[in-house]
Amino acid sequence: MKNHYGKIVLFILFAGLLGCGPGTTGGKAGKEGVTIGKDGQRIISEKAKNSFADAVELYKQAEAAGWTKDSCEKAVKEFKDVAKDYGMEEAAYDVGVVYRNCKMMDEAKEAFNATLKAFPKNQLAMTQLAVIELESGNEKRAEDMLRKAVGAGQSSLEAVPAYVNAATILRQRGKKGKDDEAFKKAELNLRRALAIDSKYMPALYQLAMLYLDQATTKNKSSFLTLALLVCSQGIKLNPEYGPIYHVYGMVLLQKKRLVDALKAFETAFQKDKNLFASYMNFGAINLNFRGYTEAKTAFEKAIALNPKSYDAHIGLGVALRGLSDFAGAKAEYKKASEIDPGRTDYIFNVGVLEMDYTNDGTVQGYQTAKKVFQKFLGKLNPIHKEDPDGKGPLLSWEDKAKLRVKKCDENVKLIQDAEKEMAEMEKLQKENEKREAEMKAAMEKAKELEKKEAEGAEAPPEGAAAAEGAAGDEAAASPDAEKKNEGDAVKKDDAAKPEAKKDDKGAAAKDDKAAAKPADAKK
Repeated sequence: MKNHYGKIVLFILFAGLLGCGPGTTGGKAGKEGVTIGKDGQRIISEKAKNSFADAVELYKQAEAAGWTKDSCEKAVKEFKDVAKDYGMEEAAYDVGVVYRNCKMMDEAKEAFNATLKAFPKNQLAMTQLAVIELESGNEKRAEDMLRKAVGAGQSSLEAVPAYVNAATILRQRGKKGKDDEAFKKAELNLRRALAIDSKYMPALYQLAMLYLDQATTKNKSSFLTLALLVCSQGIKLNPEYGPIYHVYGMVLLQKKRLVDALKAFETAFQKDKNLFASYMNFGAINLNFRGYTEAKTAFEKAIALNPKSYDAHIGLGVALRGLSDFAGAKAEYKKASEIDPGRTDYIFNVGVLEMDYTNDGTVQGYQTAKKVFQKFLGKLNPIHKEDPDGKGPLLSWEDKAKLRVKKCDENVKLIQDAEKEMAEMEKLQKENEKREAEMKAAMEKAKELEKKEAEGAEAPPEGAAAAEGAAGDEAAASPDAEKKNEGDAVKKDDAAKPEAKKDDKGAAAKDDKAAAKPADAKK
């Protein structure tokens, strides 16, 4: 539970010391600090007031700049010196407030107990101790301490934080157990606080939260209307009070006005940089809008406020996953698992990472993702029956994981079938390529044979071709050879002529004889 009143208490007490509260009238103050007048009123010296004012100023500066080890030590020393030198109850109490703001809870508890030892009726110290007990899970002891704080002065200004914190315990009890009686008692305590101080903003904040819780547990929208009215009143009363914007954002979320809710949460942490829940809600809404960069920044600031927040590390992991920083996402999931090993929903997120983001689309990739989801299903707890996205029990963590296991199996089968089909196609393709190569080779061989056959039909007889070739070679060898050939040819012609003449004479004689025969016949 967030403690919202540490710095407000300082303001109230400081204002009282300036002359607006108890102990500032009734006589002249002693030189050393605080004395009690005849009427029982405290009288505070100017020197004590000034020293306390200096300590408060140092506190404000440190808070504005951000608490460091050095500023914590200086502020503690200032308040301790004022408490020691002037016996101021307020300064003793504020030592504990500084320790609390510096997250030094053991020292804070010791300081508040020391304040009660010196000033047994200090209601604020009782209230702070009650808050510490509540944060440690000791609700019964916290409630007893708050009753004691209220009983120390039911109508005093210092009783207001006790009423508010008692109401907070009752509100949470009512929400958890749907206890209407607890809700009624919570509202009664808040109205008592506001009756004493109508401008006490933590009381208005808790009243708005009370109506919001009743709206969700009782499913009555009329309580949302009441919550909005309280928020509106609080914002008008103190527009710089961050928590009132936070509860306003929560109400807007219930009304499904996500953009307006986003703006409200942003305003809340702008007004109060320590509002862890506002950073968380701002980051979660941005994740829904895929605003991963804005979500990353918000979750980082939330982790800076609460490094042990399981949900903040998961949120940051999801934002990093959306920004494709898969190694960073996995590292955040691992940190979450180390913070709370009993919560296993981080395993589901690892499965999503393995299945949808780092998966290379292979059988092994889906089988790896499947094993992660099976691991998650083996470590279920009651919260996994709920829907992480708020869409109903049919889409619970468990259901989503089972669907993803089924999808992994389907994808593996699809890949294996596709691979088998591809192998068959490759085999057929190779066979076709082989046939085509064989056909091409056969065709080329046929063409070659056809060409050779064609060339064989056109060629002269082998001897003639050789003689012709030889004659050609001789003819081309020398002009003298050609002349010789011509001479030889002439001689052959001359030698042939007497034979021809002889033949001609023989033939003529035959012709003469043939022609003479008829004349003889006449004789």
